[in-house]
Amino acid sequence: MTWVGYALLSAFCLATTDALTKKSLGTLQRAGDLYLVAWARLLYASPLLLLALIVIPIPPLDATFWWTIVWLVPLELTALVLYVKALRASPLSLTMPFLSLTPAFLLITSALMLGEAPSLLGSAGVLCIVIGAFVLHAQAWRQGLRRLWELIWREEGSRYMIAAAFLYSITSNLGKRAILHSSPVFFGVVYFLILSAAFLPIALAAAGSRGLRSVWRRDFAAIGAFEALMILGHVLAIVQTNVAYMIAVKRTSALFGMGYGAWWFGERQLAQRLAGAAVMLIGVALTVAG
Repeated sequence: MTWVGYALLSAFCLATTDALTKKSLGTLQRAGDLYLVAWARLLYASPLLLLALIVIPIPPLDATFWWTIVWLVPLELTALVLYVKALRASPLSLTMPFLSLTPAFLLITSALMLGEAPSLLGSAGVLCIVIGAFVLHAQAWRQGLRRLWELIWREEGSRYMIAAAFLYSITSNLGKRAILHSSPVFFGVVYFLILSAAFLPIALAAAGSRGLRSVWRRDFAAIGAFEALMILGHVLAIVQTNVAYMIAVKRTSALFGMGYGAWWFGERQLAQRLAGAAVMLIGVALTVAG
């Protein structure tokens, strides 16, 4: 399978994981429960990742690999918490497109961290993706840039997702560096197992006196399965191409997410958001062509 196919698989699994997570968050009452759900995404992915670890060869590992992991873990944990906060705070179809800002950030971070420079066509695709995120607020656009800015920053979930998007532009580059010093599947498996263990203290603090009993839920198993597939699709795609290109295609998860928003959660005012999604799709096509 080409990198585009793996990236689209990762996008679909990511959107499905997000939708299932939002359904689970809707049945939880305590504010700390969202941290439990964030950890549950990793925990329930672990059995499938462990199975993969049994059948893949262990590559030679150097100091660069381990130092990259040391930097990655705290950044990824922060991004994950912000990400799930965004899912709970605002409509899925509104928050998810802001994750498409990650490729725009990557135009700078990938050049600085990996020396990757996209073509003019690829850069135009990234720009279309960013414009698409703004078209999602078409009504505010007609009232002027100031109104658009106010709407974005008043929407709590949007702020959380923009911050997560920037952090993911850092972790995506660090992840590719670790892959280049190991192998795609080995990194995906080992890194996310380490991340699951690192998140445990946060989950315990959120659980309080209840312990982790609330994590043992049947609906979390599906979340973990799609999370594991998302991880494998991500690492198999990112090693084959420019990081900004791969992440741009992966951000089509916003389109799947809007479908889930309308289907499962009855979210409305999707027409203007679909227009933004169309612009984003044009951007993805240009990015792939670049």
